[in-house]
Amino acid sequence: MEYKVGDTVVYPRHGAARIEEISERTLRGVTRTYLRLTVLSSDGLEISVPADSVEKVGVREIVNGVAVAKVFEILRTPIVEEKTNWSRRYKLNVEKIATGDVNKIAEVVRDLSQRDDDDHGLSAGEKRMLSKARGILTSEIALSEGIDDDEAQRLLDVNLGYQDPEPGDDKHHAKAPQEPAYQTLYRVEEEERAAKAAAKQAAKNARESGKETAGESGN
Repeated sequence: MEYKVGDTVVYPRHGAARIEEISERTLRGVTRTYLRLTVLSSDGLEISVPADSVEKVGVREIVNGVAVAKVFEILRTPIVEEKTNWSRRYKLNVEKIATGDVNKIAEVVRDLSQRDDDDHGLSAGEKRMLSKARGILTSEIALSEGIDDDEAQRLLDVNLGYQDPEPGDDKHHAKAPQEPAYQTLYRVEEEERAAKAAAKQAAKNARESGKETAGESGN
């Protein structure tokens, strides 16, 4: 795709960025065209990318409304990530953010939001990761939907169950989830505890039943 100054794109790991300049540089006798990007969610962070490497790097266009609706659907879906240790979970989330895929980043926001409660909590590193992932989503959703960052953040919270929907939110594909993200992990763990308790009781009943049968046979 041909880009021009003023175009808005998405850069993996950083989110929405604006093309500030397109220029040529000559290095070791080879002249290449470079795009100078300013990351919108940062305080003036600039990135220089060779124009012939944008696809390889993962630079892409802003998602459309259909993709935003999918992101919000992911945020509302009460799926609990596979159980693993902290370091493995952190590594997987880093990899998801690095893809630049809005759906993967939405999964990171949803999964970390589920753990961000009093019973579990997030490490300092995970809190920074959640903030970063939210920032990436916010910058792109704001541009896609033609709203400001604060409104995009609010829509994230609506779909996660932190805030109630407001009139007109449906125009931006936002609605309340059946279950707030912060309740999902608690519910799943309660169900697991109940299942283990039931299995333990069933095993106990089976043992007692076996003893009674053995006693009757002996008589």
